[in-house]
Amino acid sequence: MNRLLNGARSLFGLLMLIAVAVALAVIFRGIQKGAEPVPQVFESSTEVPPMKTSPPPPYPPPATSTPIPQNAPTLPPYPPPVQPTSTALVTPTPLPDLGVWVGPVSEVIPSGGDVAIDSLYNPDLDNNTMVSSARVQGGGTTVVAIDLSTGQVQRLARVAEQGIEGPHISGHYAAWVQSAPELGRDTNALHVFDLAQTREITLGYGLLHLPDLKDNILVWQENRAHGLGIYGYDLGTNRALTITETPGINSFPRVCSRDWVVYLRDLSQQPWPDRVDLRAHNLTTDEDRLIGQLPFPRNASAGNQHACDGHRVAWLGTRTENGRLFYEQHLYDLATRTDRVLNMPVSGAYSHVLFSNDVLISTVGYDLQRDVPFSPFANLPLEQIIGGQLALSNNQLVWTARPPGGLQHLYIAFIIRRP
Repeated sequence: MNRLLNGARSLFGLLMLIAVAVALAVIFRGIQKGAEPVPQVFESSTEVPPMKTSPPPPYPPPATSTPIPQNAPTLPPYPPPVQPTSTALVTPTPLPDLGVWVGPVSEVIPSGGDVAIDSLYNPDLDNNTMVSSARVQGGGTTVVAIDLSTGQVQRLARVAEQGIEGPHISGHYAAWVQSAPELGRDTNALHVFDLAQTREITLGYGLLHLPDLKDNILVWQENRAHGLGIYGYDLGTNRALTITETPGINSFPRVCSRDWVVYLRDLSQQPWPDRVDLRAHNLTTDEDRLIGQLPFPRNASAGNQHACDGHRVAWLGTRTENGRLFYEQHLYDLATRTDRVLNMPVSGAYSHVLFSNDVLISTVGYDLQRDVPFSPFANLPLEQIIGGQLALSNNQLVWTARPPGGLQHLYIAFIIRRP
């Protein structure tokens, strides 16, 4: 009897081993199949039905024929964009009253739309319209546009589990990068939404990040077969742009105008450089010039130490005196090729530089109309000021705030100049 039981146990064990081996073989074949390269698919703008009220404007052709590199070079990891968990506070710096200040604060209550917003982060502003990444109640993220005069919300992107990077707005265009894991690991899609025609297109897919948009010029960094370059698209003329493919790491592009783009370049081959070059590229003449060197913080604020508007570039530099390191706020004029240091306090490399029209904000504010510094946050509670969650357009500020243990709020205020 015992022999029969032992024989049965042995037979059962053998059958289990065979079953496990078959299951492992099936899983391995599935992994091999999933590892095959996914063919690149471009979404055609012609698939979007035209508006009934008027014919749609011309859109850029989707097939720019830039394949996703299957054997792209390994590059040092650059930090991810600032996420909503970032709560680095800016310490207000007391300054004398020189006739410029931030006026009364108003709260905007987002309403309407077809999405319930839990939180907003990484806002961008153009006049009275803000675009922002949004966490949705119940899970997922999307991109929304908010009319700051009414609070009306318009959802621009599908709700997805994957993160959304760098939403920007200029005129009636909004743009952002959204993960496209269905096309491969680390693959993103570059989206453009026409707010006037309520139409969305996808310009292309690839290993691309950090978009910026101004005056119908859209730029981004992308890892193609040769390395990390800066590319762009003119939404007004439907023209693809190559800004730089110089070897090295080219990153963090900013659109100044229809003529100028600035970006960072690192040729050090270090995993994480301490300093990088700030360069300017002319889209008409292809002139590419060095402006200066700026610090590269070892956190998610890296790449936020420069901004531009028109022919002026604001950037954070350093100088050394008696062995001590000092930070300085520079203003470079692309038209005259001149640089000056502004007379304003700068607390360090973690300043997030914002620049629009005649207003510059980093550690404190600076009004270029009167050529004086001012305290942008002197009349705000400290807990309202969240690093990376501030946007500036002309003389208007918008920011999100979440006091400890409270709900997130959206505020606006205008910069006022004494007559």
